[in-house]
Amino acid sequence: MRLWITTAPDDFSAEFDDIEQMFSRGLSRLILQKRSRTGAPYATESEYERWLMALPMECRDRIWVRGTPDLAERLDVRGCVAEATSLLGYVPESWKRVNCIAFCRNLEQLEMLPEWVAGALVGPVFQPQSVYEPVQVLGVGKVVDKLIACGSTRDSSNSEQGTSAFKIPQVIAFGGIDHENLDEIKKLPVQGVSVLGGIWNYADPVNAFIKLSRAI
Repeated sequence: MRLWITTAPDDFSAEFDDIEQMFSRGLSRLILQKRSRTGAPYATESEYERWLMALPMECRDRIWVRGTPDLAERLDVRGCVAEATSLLGYVPESWKRVNCIAFCRNLEQLEMLPEWVAGALVGPVFQPQSVYEPVQVLGVGKVVDKLIACGSTRDSSNSEQGTSAFKIPQVIAFGGIDHENLDEIKKLPVQGVSVLGGIWNYADPVNAFIKLSRAI
């Protein structure tokens, strides 16, 4: 099971130092998702570019940006996290060469994703720690039932990495995940977990990352 970290939605003073420390301690998958300074849900391309400029260029190979495959190519990052609906049906051939992770707003979208998509974010499994009001959650039981029905399995002969018979190579659980409920997450037939509040809500995010990474 692989650990994905999603950036805090708003910038803070020690953010880049913390992220560089996490990279140096083994973080290989960072989802760049920021609010725009204008109040829009997502940052603009120029805002993302300015943010990326604060990190060494080699870090971009470990970063997936929240947006389109075109945006990921222009920013020269590893890939993108895109709305599942935007990846259905006809898409430009150029999109298929980008490592795309589909953001699924319901479990049914998993079955609709084309085979060229590299992975799918599924959740929230638990109540997210990064939201101010309660949201509808899927729960461990519902996710397990759906993934098993879709054919997603953990290969007991290769338990460290996990494999999937499902047509999407990797399913990544998100929503309210931290070291305290990781044992529940391990019951899921998924290949990764994405964490936001379980890292950035702590006074020492780097230590929270180390603790969670070791547990995984």
